[in-house]
Amino acid sequence: MQKGAADPVIKEKVLAFLDTVEKAKSKEIAAQIGEKKSDVDLAVKELAMEDKVEYLYITTTFIALKGKVKEPT
Repeated sequence: MQKGAADPVIKEKVLAFLDTVEKAKSKEIAAQIGEKKSDVDLAVKELAMEDKVEYLYITTTFIALKGKVKEPT
């Protein structure tokens, strides 16, 4: 089943929410912005391809604005 493009409104909500936190899981983002997790996942995927957010693998997967979380030293 082919999904269409992510809703630009959801993408903006994701970016706005991520601007208020260091990092978050996709289910947390979905709960906070009041959207379905599947729609948030699609938006995050597109935002990652646009180099606006990044996936962080810290025992589990988090999402953060690109460059917001510093590399561990």
